[in-house]
Amino acid sequence: MKGLIFGSLSALILTTSAAAIATPVKYQQSNSDTHTVSQIALKVNVPHITNSGVRNDTHFIRVAVVGMSLQDLMISLPTQMESFDKVRIIDQSGQEIAAKTEINKERVSITFDQPVNSGGSVEVQFTGVQRRIPFEKILLYGVTAKRVGLNGDIPIGTARIDIPDKG
Repeated sequence: MKGLIFGSLSALILTTSAAAIATPVKYQQSNSDTHTVSQIALKVNVPHITNSGVRNDTHFIRVAVVGMSLQDLMISLPTQMESFDKVRIIDQSGQEIAAKTEINKERVSITFDQPVNSGGSVEVQFTGVQRRIPFEKILLYGVTAKRVGLNGDIPIGTARIDIPDKG
């Protein structure tokens, strides 16, 4: 008798749970919900890439300094890059920022003499860029940073440089 009750109870539970899983859920969003969703704003509180591109033969990457002061930046160079003449680091007003740079074939490390305060931006410019593969139209630079008071590298993102056609 117990086996019959437990067997029936198990079958009932299995049937109701299977029916609940198989039942499609209808979701409809009202116009007022759409209006509310469009007003949601995200507040970014970490350093992030705000712009990147090409000016003549200079590639640039702009990073917004948000949250905490920035101690240094590391930029992984694209494999398609043959060489460049020099690296300039400027702030949002166009003034050069005092920094030490270490350059090897794979990356550029920038250590600021004074931490860059939150609320500003840093633009790294690679002048005289020569590419190994001239027909390659997209270069990707990986960017990480160290913030004052935190150990370890923080990934900031990948800067995409689209090379325009010469014409």
